[in-house]
This record gives sequence, C-alpha cells and structure tokens, in this order.
Amino acid sequence: MNHAVLPTSIPLLALRSESKMNRHADDEPLNRRALRSLALLGANRPRTVLLVMFLSAIAAAIYAIGWMKFKTERADLIDPSVPFQQRWLQYADTFGDTSEVVVVVESAAPETIKFAMDDLGERLQSDSRFFRGTLYKIEPGELPSKGLQFQSPAQLEFGLERIEEFQPIIRGEWDLLQLDTLVRRLGYQIRRQTDQGRDPQLLLHHTELLAASLARSARDPNEFRNPWPELVPIDPRMRESAQEVIYLMNDSGTMGFLKTYMVRHEQNFNGATASLDRLREHIQKSRASHPGVSFGLTGIPILENDEMRESQGDMMIASLVSVGGVGLILLVGFRGFRHPLLTMIMLGVAMAWSFGYTTLAIGHLNILSVSFAAILIGLGIDFGIHYLARYLELRHETVPLKPALSDTSSSVGTGILTAAITTSLAFFCASVTPFLGVAELGIIAGGGILLCALATFLVLPALITLADKNVEPRKLPTPFEGNWLRATISKAPWIVLLASILGIGAVGSRALQFDERGVSSRVRYDSNLLNLQAEGLESVEIQKRIFQEARHSLLYAVSLADSPEEARELARKFESLPEIHHVEELGSRIPQFPPSETQLLVQAFGAQLARLPERPPQITVPTPVQAGQEIESLFEQLKSMPQAAAAESVRLLDSFLESFAQLPAQSQQEFLSGFQYRMEAALLNQFRGLKNASNSVPVTLSDFPPELTSRFVSPQGRWLVQVYPRTQIWDVEPLGEFVKQVRSVDPDATGTPLQNLEASRQIKKSYQQAAIYALAIIAAVLMIDFLDSRYKLVATIPSAIVVGALAWVLHARNVEIEPVWLVLAGLAMIVTVAAILDFRDCRDAMLALIPPIAGSAIMFGLLVWLGVDLNPANLIVLPLILGIGVDDGVHVVHDYREQGRTGYRPSSSTINAIILTSLTSMIGFGSMMIASHRGLYSVGLVLVIGVGSCLLVSLVTLPAILTILSRRAGSAVDKLSHAG
Repeated sequence: MNHAVLPTSIPLLALRSESKMNRHADDEPLNRRALRSLALLGANRPRTVLLVMFLSAIAAAIYAIGWMKFKTERADLIDPSVPFQQRWLQYADTFGDTSEVVVVVESAAPETIKFAMDDLGERLQSDSRFFRGTLYKIEPGELPSKGLQFQSPAQLEFGLERIEEFQPIIRGEWDLLQLDTLVRRLGYQIRRQTDQGRDPQLLLHHTELLAASLARSARDPNEFRNPWPELVPIDPRMRESAQEVIYLMNDSGTMGFLKTYMVRHEQNFNGATASLDRLREHIQKSRASHPGVSFGLTGIPILENDEMRESQGDMMIASLVSVGGVGLILLVGFRGFRHPLLTMIMLGVAMAWSFGYTTLAIGHLNILSVSFAAILIGLGIDFGIHYLARYLELRHETVPLKPALSDTSSSVGTGILTAAITTSLAFFCASVTPFLGVAELGIIAGGGILLCALATFLVLPALITLADKNVEPRKLPTPFEGNWLRATISKAPWIVLLASILGIGAVGSRALQFDERGVSSRVRYDSNLLNLQAEGLESVEIQKRIFQEARHSLLYAVSLADSPEEARELARKFESLPEIHHVEELGSRIPQFPPSETQLLVQAFGAQLARLPERPPQITVPTPVQAGQEIESLFEQLKSMPQAAAAESVRLLDSFLESFAQLPAQSQQEFLSGFQYRMEAALLNQFRGLKNASNSVPVTLSDFPPELTSRFVSPQGRWLVQVYPRTQIWDVEPLGEFVKQVRSVDPDATGTPLQNLEASRQIKKSYQQAAIYALAIIAAVLMIDFLDSRYKLVATIPSAIVVGALAWVLHARNVEIEPVWLVLAGLAMIVTVAAILDFRDCRDAMLALIPPIAGSAIMFGLLVWLGVDLNPANLIVLPLILGIGVDDGVHVVHDYREQGRTGYRPSSSTINAIILTSLTSMIGFGSMMIASHRGLYSVGLVLVIGVGSCLLVSLVTLPAILTILSRRAGSAVDKLSHAG
C-alpha cells in the first residue's frame, strides 16, 4: 500500500470492520459484547471516563492514607482462632511485651563490664519514654535478712538443735574453742557415740573439715578454710541473694547482658525504630566512655527490625532498578515512550484502587501482604502490554482507532479477562488456607488483579483515544514480532516439540529422587529464619556467640503456672528432659513452706542468737606441745575407724603434723594463735549469718526488683517459666524435638520456638494448599471459558452438587478428609464430563495449563541443580508461577482459537506480549536479587527461574503442540472437502 491511497482505504476498512461487527453483534458471546461496550465507552467519551477514573483513584488513595493500618509483628500473620496462637495471645495479654532487646557487653575484665553496664543501664532507666523494664543486675534488697525462710521446718529444727549444742559458747564460754580442748572434745564424742552403737557421721564430718583447715593453713596461712560445718544447710538461692549485687553475666565473666523492652511509638512498618535508634545513641555514648568495652545488640525485636530495615533498603534499590529495567524493556518492545507511559498511568490508577480496596476489605497491611504492590506491578502491567500489542497490530493492519480498540477488547480482551479471573482466583484460593498472612495476601492480591484488569478495559482505551486520535497508523510504533521463532515453529513443529519435551524431562527429573523406597522430592524446604537474613548481620552473629559462650538462647519456650509451687514443679520436670539446658523462673526464689510452718522457728533463731559479741573474744592459746598431743591422740584414734571420713581425716592430720613439726617453736605458737582466732571468727560469722537471716516477716514479691518480677509474675498472678534449649533450635529438626519434649510436660506451652515451628508448618501447608486449590479453580474457570455455551453448566453444576453432597455426608458422619481431595475430585469430575461432551474445547482448556505445569517442573529441577532451597519467603512463587504461567497459556490458546484451529501460526502480537510481560516480570522480580537480605534474594532468583521457565514453554512447547493440532485439523477439513 502506498501513501496516496491510504486516506481512501481507511474509511473503507472502517466500514467493513463496523459492518462485520454489526453483523456478528447478535451472535457474539456476552463477554465479548461487554468488553466491546467498555472499549467504545472509553473511545467515545475519553475525557469523561478519565475524569471519573482519576477522581475515584484519588478518593481511594485518600481513603487508604487516612484509614489504612499496619501490623508489624510476626504474630499478626497467624490466625488468632487456632489453638497455638490463642495460647500465645493469652501469654502476650498476660505479660505484655513478649520479646526483649539484649545488649551484649564484652570485655576481658568483669569489673570493666559491670562499670559499662551500670553506665548504660542508668541511661536507659532514666529514658522511660523509649525504654522500660531495663534489667542488668539484681540488688539484694531485704532477701538476705529473710534467708532462713527458704529452709524446711525439718532443717530449721535441726539447726536449732545444733545451736543448742553451742549454747555454752553463745552464752560466753568461748574458751571451749581452745584448739586442744576442741580436738579433745571431738575425740571424746566420737568415742562415746561409737560405744553407744551410733554412727558418728556428723562428728567425723566436723573432724574432716577441721583437719582440712589445719593442713591447708599449715601449708599456707593465707589459705584458711572454715573448719565448722554448716549449722543450717543454706539454700543456694539465698546465698546468691546475699551477695552485694548480682550482674547478668556468663560464667567466665567476659560477657554481660542488659535486657530491656522498647516502647513503640509509630503505627507503621517502622515499629519500634525510634526506640532502637535511641538505644543506639545511648550505646554510642557508653562506648565513648568505655573504650575497652565492646557493645552489641541482638534479640528477637532486633532481628526483626534489622530484617525490616535491610529489606526496606533493598526493596527501595530494587524498585528503582525494576522501574528502570521495566521501562527500558517497554521502550525497546514498543519502540517509543508514549504507549508504555499510557500503560504506567493505567497501572497507577489500578494501584490506587487496590489500596482503597485493601483498606475496605482487610483494613491493614502486614509484613507479608505489604508485598502485594510488587505483585500487582509485576502482573497488572501484563494486561496493558497484551492490550497494546494487539491494538498496535490492528492499527498497522490499517484498522481505524475506535474499531481497533473495539476489536482488541473483544479478541485479546477475552484472554485478558480469563487470565485475570484465573490469576485472581489463584490468589483468592489462599484465603481458605490456615495461615492468616497468606490468606490476607490472597484476598488483597486477588482483588487487586481484577482491578488491574478493569483499569485495562476502562482507562487504557480512553488514554489511547486521546493519545492516538490524530496519529496515522504508519507513525505508530511496530512492536517486536518474533518472526524467526514463529517461522521455526511453523516449519518444524515436531522437532521443536520433541526437543522441548526432552529438555523439560531432563531438567524436571532433577527435582525427583528415585530409589528403592519409590519417588520422592529433592526440593528442600529451609525453615530457618536466620538463613533469610543478610550475611554477617551483627544481631545474628551476636546471638550465635551468646549461645556458644553463655549457652543462652534467644529462643525459649514459656509455660504459665498459677502459683510458685506449680512453677517450681514445672521447672523440675523440664530440667529432667535431655533437650533442656536450663529453666528460669521466680517460683524457686520464693520460700517453699508457708510462714505458718516456719515463722516461729525463724524467730527462735533470732532469739537464741540475740547476744553475740562484736568480735571474737580473747581466749587462751594452747602451747604447741598441748595442741600437738591432742591432735596426735585424735590421729591415732581415727586410724582404727573404718569410715571414709575417718580415713580422709587421718591423711589430712598426718599432713598437718608433718608440716607443723617442721616449723620453729615461735612459728608454731604464732600459727596456733592465728588459726584459733580465725576459727573463732568463722564460727561467730556463722552465728551472725543465721541471726541476720532470721527476719520472720514473710517474703513477698516486693522483696525482688520490679524489673525482675514484671518478667516472671503477671498482674493477674500468673507465674512464668522460661525453658531454654540445649542446642540451637533455628533449624526444624532440633526445633521439632525441643517442642516435642516441652509439650510432653506442658501441652499448653507457648513461646517463640513453638510459634516458629507451627507458623513454618502452617505457611508451608498454606502455600501448598493454595497452589492445589488454585490449579483446580483455574482448570474449572478455563472449562467455563473454553467450553461451548451449551455444555458449561452441564459440566460444572452437577459436579459441584456431587462434591458438595459428598462433603456433607462425610461431615455428618464425622469423617475427616482434607478439602484438597474434595477439590481434586470435583475437578476430575468436571474434566471427565467436559471431555465426554466437548472434547476439543476441553482439550484446549487443558492445553492452557501446560505452561504453569511444565514451567514449574523446569523451575524445581533448576532449583535442585543450583542448590536453592524453598523457604518461608520464596514460597510465594507457587501461586505466582501458576498465575503467570496460566496467563501466558490462555493468551496462546486464545490466539490459536481466534485463528480458527486450522493453519495456526503464533501471531506477532501474542509473541510480543508474552515476551514483554515475561521480561518485565523477570526484571521486576529479578531486581530483588541485588538485595543483601537473603530472603528477598531467593524470592527474586526463584521467580526469575520460574517466569523464564513458563516463558520457554509458552513460546516453544505450547505453540508447537497447537501447530501440530491445527495441521491435523486442517488435514481433516481437506479430506472432508474432497469427500464432499
């Protein structure tokens, strides 16, 4: 055609197109007529349509900005009605904050660590606007004065009996402690109890302590050891409480821990970022004041915040790369700026609607559903690309503007509509899965995709009308046509098909493992959330070091008790389990026996020890000869006794006598004087310790620091038990064993490890179920789309009734069955009935599923070959790949049906659109591969592989199959013609 005849030929073509449109308007399917009407509405009144669309988009955006809420906790992703989440919510409601920030202070000198912790702790305690419940040391308070209340009544009675034996000394007869007298009395009492047939165990124990003290002091006077047995066995926790201050440190004293809760201010995805920034400022000031000390941050809130910051920063860069890359692809694909810009404007309107819809339907975004924008950008723009590609193809065939828009909507528009419905339903299927985060994402993305399709049919025709109304067809851009690919498939479809089948089989088989047990999947699922974080992240490395050097895990299970007695019993049971390292709770720091049983006994200690001297009285020091003779006599007496304590005392006394004999006479006298004074002081200190611990006022929670009690006792009186693992439990195998053992003691236990395990299982199951549901629903929708109108209801309604009746019967008989099997059964019935009634259309519908199914096989095979695991982040590829793959398949099959099923040759607009949509998706999602956050990187990598796999099948395998089928159909038509 030359330019001279162009003006006269366009009206003729327009008349022919309009005549054809009018001639077939009555028998055209309803969906095509509706799509034509939408296109003509935008073409005839573009300004009015765009004004309404833009105003509605602005209203939706304002509504979203004003009323959209944000949920930033991982717990927000879980359905609150499931039992394990209800236990977690009950725990959170009872104790408030459930995760604390841990500041790790490290130095070679323990005292330096304490000074640094005091400095930072005081800063945080004074900054109550951002921090609360700061705990790094435990002050003793009144607990040391109430230490005897921790003993049992039997222990207290035994102690009072022992004190009764020391009454002569307490009343002032301190000369009884003269060393030779003490040794002689011990020998006499041992001999007396032995003669009476009693076991002198306590006396022998005292003798052994005295002998050990003498022997060590003789070797080195500075190594004096208390020679007196405990009058009352003091509880270790009471001893610990009696220290001046207890700092939270590891056993080696090289690592201190400061724990605090951050106050949240923002109601957006920044969460407690303001408090965290403030914490880093305080740490920086403390670091400047203590240059030899290392400060580090970790804890679940830090891990989550670091992940959010890393992912937000990475997504910002990825978005810029994505926009640039997608723009470049569209510029190359459409060879111009104007039409890609129109598509982006259309997408902007759809995104505004989607945010308004999300606010109305859900009301909030969570850390998973916030990704819906990226999904809609990747999928929504595909509709505009397909529309533009077909429109430009028609315009280059000299079809006028309005008829071209009308024909585009009625031809490729049906494919866009089917693809939008199937992809939308694929996401809506996620709404019936148990994981709330996936369900909400499914509802948001499903509705958003439909809105993108609506914008394609309403906004894009109006924009094109205004942009191209005065543009001649020859000046419109000519998109990429893929002629070499089309020609290759047309010339050798069998070769292309066989080669692609072999390739798909070779790559896809790598995802399967064949052995004597049968066939299993080689695709691994990694549930370790730390493996999603960026390499070398400080919070991750510190938590690993904490576990290695202090055996202290950030992950611990929690159990709730109604009383301190119940908390102690739970702790005892937990500590007996092999996978439990230690248990922390406050119940064991509360006296086990009620004051009614111990109060009078404790008061008796105070009464008996009321009159103690300020310092050890002066008593006579024996001569070395006196002391030596008594000790030698005791030595000979013990030699004949069979008890182990007697034998050890003999050895120690022999060592002492040998060392003592080697001393000069003056040194012997000085030794006896010093040892006797220390011995008196040690006994006096024991008396004073018991007196000081005899406060009979009952122990209450007010005796403990509030930072400690608020962590372990709720305002409602519930007592918390924290159960720590022996091994790292980020991986699913040790995590599963830990949870199993914890639940063997308390089936209602909760905590971050149990949440991680259940959520990991739920999200994996949810995506798997969503993929199966989506595949079934997509197949059913394809049947409705492709089947002859006479068979649509016959194929679908009876099957749905049968499956519904079966589900009702099973429910009535209390037979539990996975809904997935009912869905698959219904699908099988629909396909079977459809194949019987309308085999060709049923076959076409099934052919549209080849790209997502074969593409998924290629994707999983490549993942195994590359060593890439599925994880909680990249599992989103399952519904996405189904949606993208079926989108491509629908357009190819619709293109085949548009050409009449004979002599099929892929149209240039379809090839162009599929290539552009796939490349834009690959660049859009692939931009995440620049992220340091390994979760985002894996999402980008898996989606690039998956979309590329579907693209290969859509451009090569499926067109080859359709070409072969069209030639067989053409041969059949020729035979019928010849026969006629």
